[in-house]
Amino acid sequence: MITQEDIERLRKGIGEHAEPVLSLYCDVNPAKPENAGRAWIKRCKNSLSEIPDLRVPKKRAKTLYDEILTLLDLSVPEAKTMALFAAEDEHGKLTTERFDLQVELPVVDLAHGRVEVRWGKPYITPLVFAFDEYERAGVLHLRRSQWRFYEIFLGEVREDTQIFAEITPNQWKELADYRKVLEGGLLRAKSVRDQDKYRAKLQTWARNFYSKLARLLEQCILRLDVNRLVLMGDDWETGFFEVFLNRNLRGRLVGRVGHPPVIDEASSKDILEKVEPLLNEAERRDEMRLLTEIREGAGIWGAEKTLEALQMGRIQVLVLPWNLDLKVWRCPHEGFLAETKETALTFCEQPVEIPLRDYVFDIAEDYGSRLEFVRGEPERVLKEEMGGMAGKTRW
Repeated sequence: MITQEDIERLRKGIGEHAEPVLSLYCDVNPAKPENAGRAWIKRCKNSLSEIPDLRVPKKRAKTLYDEILTLLDLSVPEAKTMALFAAEDEHGKLTTERFDLQVELPVVDLAHGRVEVRWGKPYITPLVFAFDEYERAGVLHLRRSQWRFYEIFLGEVREDTQIFAEITPNQWKELADYRKVLEGGLLRAKSVRDQDKYRAKLQTWARNFYSKLARLLEQCILRLDVNRLVLMGDDWETGFFEVFLNRNLRGRLVGRVGHPPVIDEASSKDILEKVEPLLNEAERRDEMRLLTEIREGAGIWGAEKTLEALQMGRIQVLVLPWNLDLKVWRCPHEGFLAETKETALTFCEQPVEIPLRDYVFDIAEDYGSRLEFVRGEPERVLKEEMGGMAGKTRW
């Protein structure tokens, strides 16, 4: 899993490296037919061959082009996207960074097997954006023995072993021993009247134990900065445990799912396959809610109006389609952006047409706006009904 240390190393190493720097993004997903037989390597070679500077002869035997091809030939990424950065210092020493990502990246155009290659200024922004803006999810697996918690970030799964460190093996064993009684509905009883002392004692123990587990869960959620929570396990137990969650945790809960195929030793793949549809549904729901909020008075839409408001500092959240293919007109010296050439001509004499995706991160940073890329049905609505761009306004 990519860490903050990885991103800081990238920022200080490649991000601050003297130009030129090679930035390469490639779809390497082995599940796609177009990547069968590592066909992505051929596409990378074709894209790299279009940069003459990479083939400039060096004192050493290999050119930079040859060095990078060697790295690619040795790569066997088990990922959806590979990001590779390479640069030489004044002594010809090669520095490289490679990230294998289990997600796709916004703005990077890898459709139909395309390879995104840039030579010059380091293009690390899509990767840094993904790290800073992607939400972290958490899965609490209520196993029939010891519970486990998994953090999901950028498509990767990592178990957190700290969450229940203070729970003893004996306490987990007690919970496992009492499960049949608990499943029978004892905890739902409003009174212990007419119950024997054993059942009354068990009810008190169980309520205290579940409450403690809920408190430990909240501490973990806050420590890992998890935004979305999924409960996994038997329906009766996940449903009842939800009762013990406070308002903060309930606000992050997106749903409950059953056990993965292998309950005790579930793989990362098993967990992702179980919860990913639920997480994707929650994400699309939040995106649609944002668009509805904008349409009902909290913002504006349409490329021309949104770009104008953005450059006035009015846009708090800039909403764009995941597959951003919009072209705009830019005044090179003034930096002004407009949807049409006619509008741009009112600010400069020689505007140029550029892909918005090449500048979107910079302009969002310049005007203090947060970027939100939408997919699925929200992306269709944004493109077909809202002019391909929208913004939630500050004023």
